[in-house]
Amino acid sequence: MKNKEIYALGVMSGTSIDGIDFSLIRSDGRKSVDIIFNHYVKFNLKIKEKIRYIIDQFKHNPFEVVKNNSTYADIEKEFNQLIISKVKFIFSKNEFNIKDLDLIGIHGNTLIHDPKKNISLQLGDYSFISKTLNKKVVANFRDKDISLGGEGAPLVPIYHQAIFSKKNKNIVVVNIGGISNFSLLIGDEKIVASDLGPGNVLIDKYCNIKFNKPFDKNGLFASSGLVDENLLKVWMKKSFLRKQYPKSFDNSFFQINDFVDKKNQNLNKANMLRTLTFFSAKVISELKKITPGKIDKWVFCGGGVKNITLMNDLKKILKGNQIFISDELGIDSDFVESSAFAFISIRTYYKIPSAFPETTGCAIKNICGNVYYP
Repeated sequence: MKNKEIYALGVMSGTSIDGIDFSLIRSDGRKSVDIIFNHYVKFNLKIKEKIRYIIDQFKHNPFEVVKNNSTYADIEKEFNQLIISKVKFIFSKNEFNIKDLDLIGIHGNTLIHDPKKNISLQLGDYSFISKTLNKKVVANFRDKDISLGGEGAPLVPIYHQAIFSKKNKNIVVVNIGGISNFSLLIGDEKIVASDLGPGNVLIDKYCNIKFNKPFDKNGLFASSGLVDENLLKVWMKKSFLRKQYPKSFDNSFFQINDFVDKKNQNLNKANMLRTLTFFSAKVISELKKITPGKIDKWVFCGGGVKNITLMNDLKKILKGNQIFISDELGIDSDFVESSAFAFISIRTYYKIPSAFPETTGCAIKNICGNVYYP
C-alpha cells in the first residue's frame, strides 16, 4: 500500500555545534522526496559554550549526575525555546502555512554517544516542543537501534539511497561533518554504511587552539602548510582505523591531545593543520579498500566540502574517479542531514524501518525514533 505524501520539517544540529539547519520536505518516506525550503540559524557564542560545557561534563562525570544537573536543564530549556521561536519565525516569513505541516523531526546536538553503554543523548525536550507548537514531533532516533545491538549511526544512508541511488550503479556518498561517514549504494536496493573517522573535528579543534578561529575557512590556513609524512604514518596506525565496519564515533572520541603531543607539539602550526587536513582525507579514502567492484560515482556533502584544501586532497587521492559535491547534483550539501531527518521522521510515522544490520550493525532492521503527540 502506497503511503500518502506528507510534509515534515527536519531540524538538525550537528557535531560542529555551529547552529541549526531546518529543511521542509514533502515525501512518502520511500522514493518520493521534494525539498520545499532550507533555512539556517547560527548559534551565538554563549549557547555554543554551554553545549560544549555539557558535552565535556558527560565525558568526566556519571550520566545521571550531569543529566539531573540544573545547568543541563537550563541549556535544554534555552535550546527548546530557540527551536520553537525559529520554527514560528521561519513559517511566518514563508508562503507555506504551518497549519499544513504534518511532522517535525528533531535531532538536537549529540551530548554523549556510547553504544557500548547503551547511551545516546541528544539535546531537547521533544514532548514540550510538540505541545508548545501543537505539532507531532519525531525524535530520539538512535535509542532503538542501540538497544538492538546497533551503533545508532549512521542513520542517513536510507535517505542517501532515496535521493542518490541509480539502478545498476555503485555510488558512494560521503558526509563530512565533525565525523565523516559513508553510504555505499549498490544499485537501488542494497546499502552498506558506517562512520569512518574524523571529518572536520580535529581541524576545527586545532584551529580553535592555534588560530583562535572556530574552523579553517576554505582550508586557507592549511593551504600554507606542508604535510608531515612521518607524522601521517604514525596517525594512520591509529586503532580506530582497524575497527570493523559498521562503527560509530562522536566528536569527543577524537581529542587533539591524542594527535598533537610532546613529540610533535613544536611542529609549525600551518604544517600541523595541513597534516590534520590530509589525514581526514586519507581516512575517507581508506574506503576504497572495502568497496566491492567499480565505484561509478563519489558524492560528497556536509560542511567539509567547503574546505577547498581537504577537497583537493580527496580529488588527488581519488584521482581517476568521478567526484561530485551534492550541490552539483541539485542537493544542497549544507542541508542533507536536516532533510534526511525530515525523511526519516516520515518513515517513523509510517512505521517503516530506517536502520539495518548493513548500516548500523543492529540485530534486526528497526524503526528509528519516537513520535511525540501534542
